[in-house]
Amino acid sequence: MMIRIKPKVENVLCLQEEVPIAGFVKRIDLLPGTPVRKGQVLAVVQSMEYVQLQQEYLQALSKQKFQEQDLNRQETLNQENVGSKKKLQQIDAEYQTGKAIINGLEEKLKLIGCNIAKLKAGTITPSINVISPINGVTKMVYVNIGKNIAPTDVMMELVSREHMHLELNVFEKDANKVQVGQTFLLENPRLADKPLTGKVILVGQTIEGPTKAILVHGHLDNEVLEQKLVVGQYVNAKILTGKKAVQTLPEDAVVRRGEGGFIFVRLKTNSYQQIPVKLGITEKGMVEIILEKTLPSKEIVKANASVLQAMLAGGEGEE
Repeated sequence: MMIRIKPKVENVLCLQEEVPIAGFVKRIDLLPGTPVRKGQVLAVVQSMEYVQLQQEYLQALSKQKFQEQDLNRQETLNQENVGSKKKLQQIDAEYQTGKAIINGLEEKLKLIGCNIAKLKAGTITPSINVISPINGVTKMVYVNIGKNIAPTDVMMELVSREHMHLELNVFEKDANKVQVGQTFLLENPRLADKPLTGKVILVGQTIEGPTKAILVHGHLDNEVLEQKLVVGQYVNAKILTGKKAVQTLPEDAVVRRGEGGFIFVRLKTNSYQQIPVKLGITEKGMVEIILEKTLPSKEIVKANASVLQAMLAGGEGEE
């Protein structure tokens, strides 16, 4: 038995690049579709706030050196019983506060991408390099040279092609038939003449909003061909859920009405009876029929049902 679906090609990893500080774009060379490498400089942002942050860090380092010397002097005096314990405690508290400020500033600078070793050597830079964390392609670019950006502004979106998968929507009525490990068939003439096989790797546990469907994720067995799929593209697929004997007729033997329809049986020459049926899976020109009542043991009309319906409606035959 098969469930016919129209899955969408998705990727697990889609990143939005931001800079956690205000500034303006000095350089960007990307366009949608541009390939990127992990570690590549995607853009350069200049920021006065970044310069100020580095300056505050160096000032805090310098101040800490003085506080450390003062603390050592006070400890020496205290050991010789000529210093004030209260003053020692005060100087120690100031030293620990300064140390916390330095640690905080250092972590902020690391998040921005600052080279702390160069900064400690006295090199202040106004530029921030935006680095690609993945190998992939550019999906969208939202900024241009000279644009002012805030910490919440998304500069670009990157997509990794290393985690391609299919996202399948399975309707509620078929949800309990799908299991991890089942095989699905993907039909795409541009990739292969025959259907490609794949495996279900994840089955959603909740019904999604207006679609009334669960999300099912799968991977193709052929990873080389999977990489040729385009993110966002829709393809045709079927999930093989098991074997089941069903009654079928050629599609031409059924007159469809909504989700159901009817067929005809011959009672005698030029005399036919219309039988309502529910419809199931359609495959290779055959459609599963589910009878609402027992079918009379008469001859089923297996072709031209729509023509026969028109004839009967015109009075050229009788139901």
